[in-house]
Amino acid sequence: MDYEQLIKENEWIILSLIKKYSTYSKEDLYQAGVIGIIKASNNYNPNAGIKFSTYAYKYVLGEIIKCISEDRSIKVSDEYVSLSKKYLSIKKLLTNKYSREVSFKEVCEYMQIDEMTLLNILEMASFAKSIDDDMFNYGEDTRNLIDDKILISNEIDNLNDFDKSIIHFRYFEGRTQSETAEAMGISQVKVSREEKLILTKMKNNLCI
Repeated sequence: MDYEQLIKENEWIILSLIKKYSTYSKEDLYQAGVIGIIKASNNYNPNAGIKFSTYAYKYVLGEIIKCISEDRSIKVSDEYVSLSKKYLSIKKLLTNKYSREVSFKEVCEYMQIDEMTLLNILEMASFAKSIDDDMFNYGEDTRNLIDDKILISNEIDNLNDFDKSIIHFRYFEGRTQSETAEAMGISQVKVSREEKLILTKMKNNLCI
C-alpha cells in the first residue's frame, strides 16, 4: 500500500484538526494524525459502504487526542474543570428530577451555555492528568456527540461563504427560509434549493 499517497490525499483531515488544537505542537499532532491514517487504512473495508475519509477521521482524531492527553505539560484552566464538574452535577440533578436520562441539549439549556462551547470544554478537561477518570466519565453518548459535532463542524468549515451563510442563518440563528432569503438578498426558492443541495452534500460526505 502506498502510504505516502494515502496520507497526501487525506492530509486535510489532519490539518483541519490541528487548527482546532492550535495551542499544541503542530509537528507532534501532525505525526499523530499520520499514525491515525495508517491505522485506519489497515482496518478499512472498502465494501462497507463508507468513504475512507469519513472512516479515517475518528482514527486521526483519536490519535491526536491521545497525543494531547499524554502531554503532561498540558494545563487546563480551573474554570474548565469547574464547568466540567458542574455539567456532571447538573446532569445527575436533572436525571433524578425527571426520572429519565436527560439530553446534552437539556443540560446546556439549564446551564445557559452553547452546546459547542461546552463540548469543547469537556474535551479539554478530559485531557487533564489531574482529573479523576471516573469523576469525568461523560459516557459514550457524550463522547460520540463530541465526535459528531467535530465532523459536522469540519464539513461546515469546508463550505464556501455563500453556503456557510445559508447554514448559519438557518441553523445557528434559527431564521426561516424567508428571513434567510431577505438577509441574503435572494429568493426563498433559491434558499430552499441551495439548502437541500448543501445538506445532501454534507450527508453524503459523512455517509449518514
